[in-house]
Amino acid sequence: MSKFTITINPFKAPFMKEKMKQVPTVCKYRDGSVYRYSEYAYGKPYCGRVYRWEDTRESADEKAQYIEGFMKRVQRAYDKAVARFNEYYKDLNYNEEIVRVHTPYPQVPTATVNIMSARWRQHRVDRNALQQFLSRMRIQFGYMMSSAQQGEYKRIGDSLYLIHKYNLEIQSMCRPDHHEVVYKKVRGIDPMLANRR
Repeated sequence: MSKFTITINPFKAPFMKEKMKQVPTVCKYRDGSVYRYSEYAYGKPYCGRVYRWEDTRESADEKAQYIEGFMKRVQRAYDKAVARFNEYYKDLNYNEEIVRVHTPYPQVPTATVNIMSARWRQHRVDRNALQQFLSRMRIQFGYMMSSAQQGEYKRIGDSLYLIHKYNLEIQSMCRPDHHEVVYKKVRGIDPMLANRR
């Protein structure tokens, strides 16, 4: 059977105009057998002060306007993957997927372990991926926007790679063997290879 290629559009990192603000915080460190808190890293002034990033009202509003459109696209991919998953595994039966029964302890012959088929194991992997997909994508998109607002531009590529990876895994799930899902190349570069270091 000839190969059928499905091309999907890659995600883009949004341009963030607002900046998060840096606020001083404290560091918990160990002094002998006692835990103490200090405004300096490791309780030592020469290590510098400790800061954390906090959203302003403007930066939080900017994130909210991008997350809505992103999650709509992610939800569409999720709904289609769930439909394919239900169709692909509709006739799955636990008892029929047992390859053999293993008795790990000879002294206890009633204690058995069922060795499951490859299809059952793949069903568990796909089910777990679907359960975590929406939250993973939302978290990584939030990380990407926060990195842009903090000025940590090198970290944007890390989150963008994970977003592409999770999305490709879901888009490829439960398709026929001759189907291949690939990203549309941007300026001749595959998005899955664009952020390698």
